[in-house]
Amino acid sequence: MALRLGVGTLLFGLLLVLSSTGINSHSSRKASPQKKSRNDTSFSRSNFPAGFVFGTASAAYQFEGAAKEGGRGPCVWDTFAHKYPEKIKDHSSGDVATDQYHRYKEDVKMLKDMGWDAYRFSISWSRLLPKGKLSGGVNQEGITYYKNLLNELVANGLKPFVTLFHWDTPQALEEEFGGFLSPQIVNHFQNFAELCYKEFGDKVKHWTTLNEPLTYSVSGYATGAMAPGRCSAWQNPKCIGGDSGTEPYLVTHHLLLAHAAAVMVYKQKFQAKQKGLIGIVLNTGWFVPYSDSKRDQDAAQRAIDFSLGWHMDPVAHGDYPQIMKSLVGNRLPKFTKEQSHMLKGSFDFIGMNYYSGGYSADLPNKPDPKQLSYTSDSLVNSTSDRNGIPIGPVAASSWLLVYPQGFLDLMLYMKKKYNNPTVYITENGVDEVNDPTWSFEKALDDSKRIKYYDQHLQKLQAAIKAGVKLKGYFAWSFLDNFEWADGYTVRFGLVYVDFKNWLKRNEKQLYLHMALQGILLLGFLLVLGCAVRISGATNSKQCDNASLNRSSFPAGFIIGTASAAYQYEGAAKEGGRGPSIWDTYTHKYPEKIFDHSSGDVAIDQYHRYKEDVRTMKDLGFDAYRLSFSWSRLLPNGKLSGGVNKEGIKYYNNLINELLANGVKPFVTIFHWDLPQALEDEYGGFLSPKIVNHFQDYTELCFKEFGDRVKHWITLNEPHSYSRNGYATGKFAPGRCSAWQKRNCTGGDSGTEPYVASHYQLLAHAAAVKLYRHKYQAKQKGLIGITINSHWFVPYSDSKQDQAAALRALDFMFGWYMDPMTNGDYPSSMRALVGNRLPKFTKEQSKMLKGSFDFLGLNYYTGNYAANMPFRNVKEPSYTTDSLANLTAVRNGIPIGRPAASDWLHFYPQGFREILHYTKKKYNNPLIYITENGWDDRDDPTLSLEEALRDNLRIEYYNRHLDELQKAIKAGVKVKGYFAWSLFDNFEWADGYSCRFGINFVDYKNGLKRHPKHSAAWFKNFLQK
Repeated sequence: MALRLGVGTLLFGLLLVLSSTGINSHSSRKASPQKKSRNDTSFSRSNFPAGFVFGTASAAYQFEGAAKEGGRGPCVWDTFAHKYPEKIKDHSSGDVATDQYHRYKEDVKMLKDMGWDAYRFSISWSRLLPKGKLSGGVNQEGITYYKNLLNELVANGLKPFVTLFHWDTPQALEEEFGGFLSPQIVNHFQNFAELCYKEFGDKVKHWTTLNEPLTYSVSGYATGAMAPGRCSAWQNPKCIGGDSGTEPYLVTHHLLLAHAAAVMVYKQKFQAKQKGLIGIVLNTGWFVPYSDSKRDQDAAQRAIDFSLGWHMDPVAHGDYPQIMKSLVGNRLPKFTKEQSHMLKGSFDFIGMNYYSGGYSADLPNKPDPKQLSYTSDSLVNSTSDRNGIPIGPVAASSWLLVYPQGFLDLMLYMKKKYNNPTVYITENGVDEVNDPTWSFEKALDDSKRIKYYDQHLQKLQAAIKAGVKLKGYFAWSFLDNFEWADGYTVRFGLVYVDFKNWLKRNEKQLYLHMALQGILLLGFLLVLGCAVRISGATNSKQCDNASLNRSSFPAGFIIGTASAAYQYEGAAKEGGRGPSIWDTYTHKYPEKIFDHSSGDVAIDQYHRYKEDVRTMKDLGFDAYRLSFSWSRLLPNGKLSGGVNKEGIKYYNNLINELLANGVKPFVTIFHWDLPQALEDEYGGFLSPKIVNHFQDYTELCFKEFGDRVKHWITLNEPHSYSRNGYATGKFAPGRCSAWQKRNCTGGDSGTEPYVASHYQLLAHAAAVKLYRHKYQAKQKGLIGITINSHWFVPYSDSKQDQAAALRALDFMFGWYMDPMTNGDYPSSMRALVGNRLPKFTKEQSKMLKGSFDFLGLNYYTGNYAANMPFRNVKEPSYTTDSLANLTAVRNGIPIGRPAASDWLHFYPQGFREILHYTKKKYNNPLIYITENGWDDRDDPTLSLEEALRDNLRIEYYNRHLDELQKAIKAGVKVKGYFAWSLFDNFEWADGYSCRFGINFVDYKNGLKRHPKHSAAWFKNFLQK
């Protein structure tokens, strides 16, 4: 059977590798025989530490192209490739490369679909500074390009890891003073680096100054194989000049000083504000002694010192390795005390590129003093084979022999020799030949690459277990590309680039092979045709989203999940938080909560937010809707009562964690947890005093968090707060008329719901006005409100019932939408409520009208509405004022399947109806679906396996997303969808007796989280 899967699962081929090889945890200089791998589904991403970053890598000259476009100046590689085409194996260049300059959006989309965490790329120095110097002018087109690329990456949840110099020195500096042969380069590189920090540092949190100074110095100045192509004439008469015995050392010296200068300016001027890290990328093979002799063992150590130590010793200890100073002598430059001090410790992390291993044998004879070269100074004879047997399989490139044991040995060496620095593996990969005689199918077969990544990732895991501080891994390379002196004759890419067919990208076999394994590892409940195949499913539609997935929605459509502070955070008496009305309500009136519980601990997100953010990221959600606890920021509700810095810190940490994991925060400012101090002082939202205090609170939020929060929601469901808190007394503060006999704390069900809503609306409008006047232009965010509504179906076809359904909409939805759209309450409410409905002044009406950039809509269910011919005027209540009798049952048949909550029935068509109604009635506003979900009963008799099997929830989401898609196609401007909820949580008056989460929370076992089948369904949905 032919099977073609989407590119989105390629990541799992790399990260969820299934082969297991035997691993020696000890470091050895003896070559280890390669072991055959076997399938082992226990090896996966979860075997790596939380927060471990997986990415893929590139470089500007190899990927960008557009060599003469966008104001870019020439670099040494442009000159090298065009002036000396014979030095490139296929006489090619990077003029076009993979054309990422024009195709970055397509490539970022592919990166996102694959599921990568990060993307490593380099900035072309001559694209920003065509002349290499600030005095030569800054190219704004280059600035714009990299800003666009960074914005695209961040918008798609990818962390940018940026290299400042990846071998493409501006040609202007090469011609003026010899580039890195001159100390003048140091200041110019520092200026270039500072320009990058200024322009891009708000987005870039991981900088590397240089990529492989070893390769640049040796290949560019000792052998002449790469730009600028310098070496001694005796070494290669085709070089353009040079001295292989001095220039490599001089170039590395200035590279290191340029690195240190760039790090110094970053740490002194930018790091504290931008909160990023900076490092350097080094490379080395692993060197195995050719024999057990001490001479060969010493030779292997010298080989390490002349490659890794050449650069690592100065940045770790401030000077070159002693063996280099001894053997190279006066040809090795010296650092001044100031330079040594600047170099020592000049990194937050080390980037390490590892590809291959080899043997090292002692070279007994000293080199000819008339033919000195870096290549012979170490007195090491490096070879890839011993007794005719290579150290490992040979790749397309003759220098690359597969030796994964060296990967582990190198990491253990770094730990021991250099005090265990933080390390990111910034390149690791293998190539195959670009053979034009191969069929397309054969060209896509990269089974050797699969094995390479498999073996190396397992060695990486072993290093981590041995205590090496590895924080991330980047595969080389994302795409086939221009591979320097090899041109396009070899292919390192995970994705095949068809250089003869408009650079079309095609997934290689690695993708297909590992995609299937990745699905198995993730526990996806889908295999071919059905998004989730669940035992007991009776209706295929309940799990069929084979034709409905993320790509079914418009580009940029946001899919997230939602929460609320009191339901999730816990830590009710920690971190300086003051009490809210829900603290008082649950503790003073525990009988009003179904299971007599509270949100004191809830699901403890206050302490577990990092774990929870990781869950969001792993599931693939774009955004997270959360609310701030007013009393955590202002324990007494007012600025005059003091700002709680611990609360500020907590939300800063949460927001930063979200953004660091590519999750956009959508923040609700008020989600029903009014500070008790304001309730005690003046009755909370029953008083106009609340408006100014709410405005002050929102301004605090805008000031503290608005630089990162771009979607604000003032209020969540003012209808629920007013109705349940002041008409029925079911929610805090628990007020209602005494005649209702609900044991309320006092109140008037005929007036207070309207008063509370009135001041909620005015508080909302005041907050929006403040944001627009003082913050929006600078912070570039949007602000809105979340309103909830059912859809109301006429109980019969009679005009009376049809009118009742419209009144029901007015009294639930129009109660808030009309004032914000037209400046006043619906006419039906004015007529039926009369003087009990407050009035807006002209100024208030004007302030309310248009007071939202977007509408948050919470939809769960539908109801029938029947005309109610009369009401008891002596016992007025919001619940009867609409003269509509609301019911979920008609002629004994419910409107839809009932959920655990008695108010919730399965009615997906109502979702589309409310959206169409909003489009027509309220001028088609911008909408985010901020809640939509389904609950099941917390049944303690179920096993964990049974509790995780949430068939109906999957059906609910699938059907509602299908209706949403139809509404969008009909022109409704919906821009995002948030599922309620990420986890089971404290569900207000129902306590913990019902569960809305797509992840199960085990309240009896330390609040441990377990993904339900619906979580796997969403992960699958989001990755297509």
